[in-house]
Amino acid sequence: MKKLFLLILLGSTLTTFAQDPEDALRLSWFNPSGTARSNALGGAMGSLGGDLSANHINPAGLGLYKSSEILLTPKFLVQNNTFNYLNNHSTSTDNKFNFGSIGIVLAEGKRVRNWTSTAFSITFNQIADFSNHLSFSGMNNKSSLSEKYLEELIYNNADTNSALSNYIFGSSLAYRTYLVDTIANAKGAVIGYQSLVPYSTGVKQVYDSYTSGSYNELAFGWGGNMEDKLYLGASLVFPMINYSKSLYYSETDATNNTNNDFAGFSINENFTSKGFGLGAKFGIIYKPESYLRVGLSVHTPQLISFKDYLSVEMTTNTEKYAGTQTANSDDLNNGYPGEREYTVATPLKTILSTSYFFASPNKPTQPLGFISADVEWVNYAGTRFYSNTYDQESTDYYNALNNTIKSIYKNNVNIKIGSEIKIDGNWMARAGVAYYGTPYQDETIKASKLVLSGGIGYRTNRNFIDLTVMNSMTKDAIFPYRLVDKTNYYANMTGNQFIFNIGYGIRF
Repeated sequence: MKKLFLLILLGSTLTTFAQDPEDALRLSWFNPSGTARSNALGGAMGSLGGDLSANHINPAGLGLYKSSEILLTPKFLVQNNTFNYLNNHSTSTDNKFNFGSIGIVLAEGKRVRNWTSTAFSITFNQIADFSNHLSFSGMNNKSSLSEKYLEELIYNNADTNSALSNYIFGSSLAYRTYLVDTIANAKGAVIGYQSLVPYSTGVKQVYDSYTSGSYNELAFGWGGNMEDKLYLGASLVFPMINYSKSLYYSETDATNNTNNDFAGFSINENFTSKGFGLGAKFGIIYKPESYLRVGLSVHTPQLISFKDYLSVEMTTNTEKYAGTQTANSDDLNNGYPGEREYTVATPLKTILSTSYFFASPNKPTQPLGFISADVEWVNYAGTRFYSNTYDQESTDYYNALNNTIKSIYKNNVNIKIGSEIKIDGNWMARAGVAYYGTPYQDETIKASKLVLSGGIGYRTNRNFIDLTVMNSMTKDAIFPYRLVDKTNYYANMTGNQFIFNIGYGIRF
């Protein structure tokens, strides 16, 4: 954890604001998200093909198309969270209707040399939905967020002029509102800084944030079929990210003592981030037997250029010491939100998959269903941030951030299993499960994602409709703040995300 603390200190020297290690996880640790059929199968589509989700999972699956298709998949999401912070339990909810995925595949069934058929696809898919409400509180007599601002000033040997203006999204606001103030010797000379929060007698801490936005991919894919035996494919993807966070954080005196120079302080933070980038995905599917398929796909790191904006307002009530004071970062930045540009390289991902098709003994050429499994390796520790300005201060910060990501995250394997069976004529039933292990190296942080899904589908020669229900259960840790050389307390979060998908497609 020392590397993380060094990162915090280095980041505090920037006159604007900086990223956190958690930003890396937001771009790599998320649930299956694709067509309704793919979601019902737990995302285990790596070796199946014949579905528009192939453009984002294994583009070789486009080679199984022999007719063209257009598909629309909206979804409705309900999010319920429970938190345990310092033995205080709380809940939060959020819900949203959004545009899940849409796409078209144009297939050419004519034989050209060794190619039995080829297909080209354009799809727009929501990879992750950032809509959430995180809300928890607790009584803390061990630490305070104000100590983070104190550390910024002490470890950077900041003089009072620096304290006033060089940390406009943190310590400067705390200093201007007297949450943090100077310590003087007998001659009146400043010899240090102090926090006015009497946390040893207890402060009530409240964390309440709303996040919104999504991680989307526009993909252009091609797939080819060689003798109905070997399928090859590639897709060029353009990630588009839109993320917003509105955070309210407060600490109030638990003693109600009006003579201890502290009643409380609060922070209102508004953060937005927009990114656009480029990546590629390559895949292969092979059929050694008519009833068996194996697949392999590789997702290259996506290079995404981000532009962030941040505004922070702090209000502190120090009672008789300085009364109630308010400071805003915009006022210290010529009236504008803070702005930062940088580039992120997302983790490399590799998917190994297989599918087994079963049929009636009387009609072995007409499959009744299948079972499919994907094993997905993700290099969470491989996320990299790069400065777009190339000044030494920013370069040093992002180098430290990358080292921190390597020290707190690890590579991991995710497992997805799905099955489909024909139940009556044109009707099919589906079920799936996906498990994502912890991305953290720290074994004391219990984090995982378990997704259970199911659905039905109806298909004719020209039209099809799919109905899917997913229940995603997430365990994670939410840190309200991090301190140097002190125990960092976090809220244990258990999230339950309920998603309802409808997919409607037309073949032509």
